[in-house]
Amino acid sequence: PYPYASADATPLYLIAMNDYVVESGDTAFAKEKWDSLWKAYQFLRSTYDEHGFAKNLGVGHGWVEGGPLLPVKTELYQTGLGIAALGALSNLAHLAGREDSGRELAKNFAEQRLLVNETFWLAGKKRFAFALDKDNRPVDEPSVLATVPMWFGLLDQEKADAMITQLGDLDEQADWGMRIISNRSPKFSGGGYHFGSVWPLFTGWASVGEYRYHRAFPAYENLRANGLLAFDGSLGHVTEVLSGDFYQSLSTSSPHQIWSAAMVVSPLLRGLFGLQTEAATGTLTFRPHAPADWTSFAIRNVSVGSARLGLRYAKDSDGIALEVRAPEGASGRVSIDFGPAISLRAKVLGVTLNGRTTPFHVETNGVDQHVFVRIPLSSGEDSLRIRIMDDFGLAYHSTLPPLGASSEGLRIV
Repeated sequence: PYPYASADATPLYLIAMNDYVVESGDTAFAKEKWDSLWKAYQFLRSTYDEHGFAKNLGVGHGWVEGGPLLPVKTELYQTGLGIAALGALSNLAHLAGREDSGRELAKNFAEQRLLVNETFWLAGKKRFAFALDKDNRPVDEPSVLATVPMWFGLLDQEKADAMITQLGDLDEQADWGMRIISNRSPKFSGGGYHFGSVWPLFTGWASVGEYRYHRAFPAYENLRANGLLAFDGSLGHVTEVLSGDFYQSLSTSSPHQIWSAAMVVSPLLRGLFGLQTEAATGTLTFRPHAPADWTSFAIRNVSVGSARLGLRYAKDSDGIALEVRAPEGASGRVSIDFGPAISLRAKVLGVTLNGRTTPFHVETNGVDQHVFVRIPLSSGEDSLRIRIMDDFGLAYHSTLPPLGASSEGLRIV
């Protein structure tokens, strides 16, 4: 029944297709599958309410399958996926040569992005509603599901920042991951499958969303929580669902769950390392939020089209160094948009590429700064150096409690 039960599968199909085509450069596949993509979009449109938000009614459910959080008309989760799907399909239309459709979809995407930030925002509480009920009233139940539209960068920076602060508190974030709702909620039950438990899936969503909005402390804690699960229970595996009260899997949990394992990989690659690739332009985006006490790391076999790159990052008291190894033929075809995070108090003294001064710019947000440099690669090795002074960082490596224990770790929000 699952192919017909999950209302979120349709927008996720459109999003996944765009991810594949952008990263592979296989535009012929987008053209070949256009009819399928358009039919999926038409189905999605058939579920819209008067706002143009994808509904949960009559077409299965979103991630929440039942329990006291339902019924609702549309969750912020489901609405966010529907809007992200518009952006994905707009890009696919452009790549498939259907420019009129692409422009119309892009217009709808921009309008819906504004609307979701207005409709679900609870200004007095400084957080997003979990959902809209059948009477279009916001359901005030702060939930980790709000981090899904953050994954796609849909929520306003200041609003997302306020929401992340609440989600990073002790009532929402356990040592072993994110509860779906606060343990202070009257609807909470630590063993509730979708009203109190901790899913590594949710924890990974939160980590990627938090990294996207530069909240590296809760993001790293969530990444570590998922990664460390592999050392308890079924060793080497990441379980499906855990209690929201105690560090133990629920009796119904699958000990080896693919979406849980994926939420170690995605927060690491998309989140902490900030990796994105675009085959058509030969561009690798690399915007790491490296923990303050990481002095070096390396990433091998990063695919940008047909090229395979090797990256080595190093940091010391004088700045940041990046060494890139590229194959023959990469010169003129591949470039890196490098944008490492530094502290708000740091000052950038200059940047050199292969020993020569190169342009850069710095962008500041409320949490950190990023130094942006474009690196056109040559065949062989390229070496970049960012000179920095007065940088400052705080490092904290969270741990999991003993099996069966309650949550008692430190939170840095």
